Amino acid sequence: MLHCRDPEYGFLTYRCPQCGETKTIPLACKSRICTSCGKRYADEWANKLASTLYAVSHRHMVFTIPEELRKVLDADRSLLKVLTDAVSRTMKQMIRDRREAVPGVVCVLHIYGKDLQLNPHVHVLATEGGLTEKGEWVPVTFLEYGKLRHIWQYQLLTAVKKQLPKIWESICLIDSLFKEHPEGFYIYAKRRVTKPRRIARYIGRYLRHPAIAESRISHFNPVTNIVTFWYRVDREKKTVTMSALEFIDHLVRLIPDKNLKLIRYYGLYSRRTMG
Repeated sequence: MLHCRDPEYGFLTYRCPQCGETKTIPLACKSRICTSCGKRYADEWANKLASTLYAVSHRHMVFTIPEELRKVLDADRSLLKVLTDAVSRTMKQMIRDRREAVPGVVCVLHIYGKDLQLNPHVHVLATEGGLTEKGEWVPVTFLEYGKLRHIWQYQLLTAVKKQLPKIWESICLIDSLFKEHPEGFYIYAKRRVTKPRRIARYIGRYLRHPAIAESRISHFNPVTNIVTFWYRVDREKKTVTMSALEFIDHLVRLIPDKNLKLIRYYGLYSRRTMG
């Protein structure tokens, strides 16, 4: 990543067989945490998603998890897939309770926060309604978020419980998460989306953009190897200072594990249904 597009680390040279003119292009690193490569992939994915979305109203939501559960997922990264599967079952149950229809759901798993700490959450783009077995479109423009939060809590905790070892500590953890969150797990309800192409680009930033933009790295001291960066929480600017090695450690830990898919498509947007 540090030598991305540095010709000393590799390049391609093209030559025109007629006029002999040559053009040299340095190789990119294609790293997930590269500030240049990450943005390019984000734009490509957003344009691809926008071209496949159905021309109906969508709802953008963010499904979060409590802090106690983050430690469990950090210890076993294979459980991250459970998040998107639980979101899909939540949306399907919510729509089917209203009408017998299948919605289209796109889940984007985001595993870190602005402070570079592990904070798994799922950005969801779901159709406001679904398709019946007879091929009829059923609009569902109202979602009861209180009920949605309880369904999300139940679907996630029951799925995590199946994956955890059958020991007393795991049972106590699941029970405590039910009791300590009587209103369910928080879901940040975004506004209705009538222009899917615009929201696709917006979510694409969260999916493929690097963990931190270069513009947020405010200072680096090469003598003391101290890095300073900033982020915003509720419009309040906060600053973090750490050593260069600690900073690199944070970035590396946020690279998704092999075979972990950050994007999953369910319901009407699943590959089988789309085909």
